[in-house]
Amino acid sequence: MASIMIKKAGEGLVSQAHRNADVGPTSGSSVVYEVQNVPGGVAVDDVIAAFKTYKPVDKVYEIDWAELSK
Repeated sequence: MASIMIKKAGEGLVSQAHRNADVGPTSGSSVVYEVQNVPGGVAVDDVIAAFKTYKPVDKVYEIDWAELSK
């Protein structure tokens, strides 16, 4: 199982964040999320696609893959 860092920009763009990024709001308008427990066979693009349809809970920046893959 892996963790993948995802960054959602203020204008809605979702991309992979640097693995050492701190979760939470950045100094700009972006927010960094950590998607935890991602199975080994799941590509980063699949995580990003799943995240785009997910509505994160306010002030929760660590998300389990099971929540995204519903």
